[in-house]
Amino acid sequence: MRQLSITRTLGIQWAALAVKTNLDELYTSILTAVKLNGPEYKKGGTVYYALKFLRFMESGVPEFTLFTKGNSKLPFLSWSTLPGVNCPGAGACLNWCYSFKAWRYPAAYFRQLQNTILERHNPELIRAELDRVLCLPSYSGRRVDLRLYVDGDFPNLDIMTYWFNTLEDRPRIAAYGYSKSLPIFHQYAARFGHIPGNYALNGSKGGKYDHVLKSMKGYSFFRGAYEGFNLGRKITPMDMTSAEKREIRKLAGPGRAFICPGLCGSCTNIGHACGNLDTFKDMRIITPIH
Repeated sequence: MRQLSITRTLGIQWAALAVKTNLDELYTSILTAVKLNGPEYKKGGTVYYALKFLRFMESGVPEFTLFTKGNSKLPFLSWSTLPGVNCPGAGACLNWCYSFKAWRYPAAYFRQLQNTILERHNPELIRAELDRVLCLPSYSGRRVDLRLYVDGDFPNLDIMTYWFNTLEDRPRIAAYGYSKSLPIFHQYAARFGHIPGNYALNGSKGGKYDHVLKSMKGYSFFRGAYEGFNLGRKITPMDMTSAEKREIRKLAGPGRAFICPGLCGSCTNIGHACGNLDTFKDMRIITPIH
């Protein structure tokens, strides 16, 4: 029998069911795929994680970690949901979005799927888990950097309101993110008057609303634009040569720009640039598409 794997087509199909709240149909579709795989499966394989996800759908108790706790590249607490279906501002970026590449790891896909459902159906459980994490010895009593959406984005005004209320009530969180959902920020500001001071927005270029970026500059929470450039070959920010840095600056054109070095926790000696609303306010941060 064919072994189950998360192809982009299958992943998008299940993602669409999750955001359209066709959860019974989603459950049936995943269960059918598991049965077609046959009774034999590897621990740590796609079926193993699919069965964990089905248990979550049955009980409502998360089977996957809600917040990830960082690594050498991104040493911050982080939250993710499904890419694409949660990204109303996505445009050309869908052609190279790195988040889809993570679907080759089934645990990552089912975590994003679980978190997408929780945002829509049980957000208080997310808050409870966040509060539990904040009380851990490694986070207790200090500032906690949170990247709000490594994968995914603010899908609508209700979920943005939920997150900003969460941040306002937890001032020691220093949250930041990259978003193409720019009109929703305008809607939020128009309705509520302000966005919490512990959130920094990097306007991510490559979406449908790039033209809105200029109008964001008047907001105190808007750090600046974050833009990827295609150098015609795969280049990771950590491995850029001096010649490649000159090349990307030339593509970026005139004006102040900071080249992202790829290591978020140590990109400058005054903290990470993307969360800095002082020194890096209104400065473009540029990176090669990788």
